[in-house]
Amino acid sequence: MTDYSTFFLSAAPEIREIRRIKADVEFGVMQASGDCVGVGICRIITTHQLHTTRAHQRRCARAVAFLSASREGRLELFFPKEGMLPCTERAFFRQRVFPVPVPVFLSEDIRTALPDVRQTILDAGLYPVKAEAAGYWVTF
Repeated sequence: MTDYSTFFLSAAPEIREIRRIKADVEFGVMQASGDCVGVGICRIITTHQLHTTRAHQRRCARAVAFLSASREGRLELFFPKEGMLPCTERAFFRQRVFPVPVPVFLSEDIRTALPDVRQTILDAGLYPVKAEAAGYWVTF
């Protein structure tokens, strides 16, 4: 089942409730073989989809991410360092910019679970990476 957790961010003077989804993010661009190569986001697989896909059988670099909506209605992804291999961290987060070479459509599951996200697609482009001790934030 999908992890629809709730957590709070304190923002003076208000407290804002944030919904988040736990997912596996596969990096790269999808090839005809179903594998992902290069940079970007190939797939965002919510936790309840993990049991119905063959994600574990593909040779795609991946990491755990927590998805939420920004105040502006953009999709935010937090990638905890403990949810990725060191080689994945070096390859995708060292440059402090996250490239998305081709647009990525957001699944209906994501849009339903995060109704505050106003976008249905992640546009191609370069997105800043905000580093923290525990992981990395990318806002699309």
